[in-house]
Amino acid sequence: MQANLVIRNGELIAKEEANISIYNKAFFFDFAVYSNIKVVQGKMFMPELEIEKLFESARIIGLEHNFTKENILEWMKKLIGANKLKDALVRVLLVGAEKDSEPALFLFPVGLTFYPDKLYSQGAKLITFAGERLFPTAKTMDLLLGYVAYKEAVKKDAIDALLIDGQGNIGEGTRSSFFAIKGNTLIMPPKKKVLEGTTRKIISEIAPKILDVKEEDIPLKKIREYDEHFITGTTLNVMPVRQIDEIVLRESAGEKTKVLQKLFEEYCKALAH
Repeated sequence: MQANLVIRNGELIAKEEANISIYNKAFFFDFAVYSNIKVVQGKMFMPELEIEKLFESARIIGLEHNFTKENILEWMKKLIGANKLKDALVRVLLVGAEKDSEPALFLFPVGLTFYPDKLYSQGAKLITFAGERLFPTAKTMDLLLGYVAYKEAVKKDAIDALLIDGQGNIGEGTRSSFFAIKGNTLIMPPKKKVLEGTTRKIISEIAPKILDVKEEDIPLKKIREYDEHFITGTTLNVMPVRQIDEIVLRESAGEKTKVLQKLFEEYCKALAH
């Protein structure tokens, strides 16, 4: 993907000009939030929901601004057109104000990750990592925990790292949401403890077609007691879990996970038309 232009407060600029001073206290103290908008075949995927998440994250940490949903939608179209984007992930970064400056909103394309087909049929390997995000329901720039955990996952040939809280419960991945299935019930960690990702939200809407759905803690020590496990994410879609750390859970996607994969695919296709 060749993209040389980004947006700063609505203005198209060269990516080399999209700089933030090292003396900017808001940036230095991670007083910033972000969201990712997926672009497929030049079309935005559920941008309104991603923008709502961005503004909610800003509200949670007290980041005041005057940007609107209409601003971002208009600037997204400008960015997609200027860079002739087809398949991409656009990061929307909102940096808080200082006493002598206004909040800054950046939109810039990053690569869209595609995973091997076998992961969707055979399942992915995950690792666990002890830690909890400071503001679990907000998508902030406080990313050190996720960075270190994901780096460890890559080192161990895993797709992602699941964050484990102080009580030994699985929260979320560094870039994914986690689900478990037991009998005819889909279980997801409580919303107040994790980021409500777009794909997680979609799953919570389509899953009731085939399963009961409830939110409750998922203890790592009881992980074998669940029948199926899977993760979701903006680029992951619905990916079954084969292994967590050294625990091999299954050799292929479970039947209910397969149905959810199909329902999710149909949901996305319906949005595209």
